[in-house]
Order: sequence, then structure tokens, then C-alpha cells
Amino acid sequence: MTKTGSGRPRDPQIDAEVLAAARELLVDVGFDQLSMRAIAARAGVSRAAIDRRWDSKAQLVLDAVLGVTPDLTPFAGADREGWIRWVVTGSSELFRRPEVREAVPGLLATLRDQEDLRNTLWRGFSGPSSALYAESSGLDDQLDARALLVLGAGAALFLSLIAVEEDTPEMRERVLEILLPVARGQRG
Repeated sequence: MTKTGSGRPRDPQIDAEVLAAARELLVDVGFDQLSMRAIAARAGVSRAAIDRRWDSKAQLVLDAVLGVTPDLTPFAGADREGWIRWVVTGSSELFRRPEVREAVPGLLATLRDQEDLRNTLWRGFSGPSSALYAESSGLDDQLDARALLVLGAGAALFLSLIAVEEDTPEMRERVLEILLPVARGQRG
């Protein structure tokens, strides 16, 4: 979600330092107290360097906690069952990270109000991984893939924020047991 443009290439080291500073500050001060000025100071860069790369704090935080581009490595070569397993376990791992736990409440409020950012996030998150799900089955199962993302990632988000005492290996395994029949072609 970083900005692109013409001119000289951006220094990837600055991007890495800014994203690391944002993750650190999320844990230290939380989303609401996080500022672009504080991120710039922690990263040792100018505020202008950040403004050239990100349109908003929300975009910067999304890149910091999710990555600038989706990491599809865990999906590579996975069959449908492996794809579903990674959605559930990967989402759970993501939402349990301290910087993500601090970012999510503020991001949810921001995404509620910013349709463009919300749509960009969903397309960037669901599109590439859904395509891999469809490839693994040889069928055009994009709708099933998006539904499984909603169910698996939604369960992980709910467990990490609301039902924290239920966020156990046993519960995550049960979620998998409920979703895996889809991979086997069984529908409820």
C-alpha cells in the first residue's frame, strides 16, 4: 500500500526502519497514541520521508503489521486442506502478535470509515491467496476461498479480541475440524 511514483528509487532501508519503528511504537504506546512524528523520530528519518511513502497512519500501520505485499510463501504448493490450515493457523499467529493486537482496534475503526482503504486491504489480502486456493483445486473456487478466509481469519480475530480465554490450541483445532470438510469436497 505504499505510494509509488517517478523519480529516484526509494531507499528500502528507510522503509524497513520506518515499519520497524511503527511496530515498536504500537507495542509501546498503542494505535491511538501513535503518530507519524514519533515514528519518524524513532526511525531516524524525516516526516517528509514518511509522507512520501504513506498517505496515512492507517496505511503505514497496515504495511507494518501485514507487510507491504502479502506473504504467500505458506500457501505455495499447498493443497486445499493445507491452504485452509494456513488460513486458520496463520491468522491466529498474526492476531496474537503484540503489535497487531495493539493496532487492530484502531485499524477497525479507521477501516470502517475509509472505504477505499478497506477495499484495497481486502483485495490485496483475498485476491492472491484465493487464486492459489483455486489453483490447488483446478477449479474456479474463488467464492469458496474468500468465504474460507472470512471464516478462518474472522474466527482468529474474534478469538484474539473477544473470546481471549477461548483462544487455545484446542479451539483452533476445532475451527479447523469444522472448516476442513470443505477441502474434502464435503458441504454442510
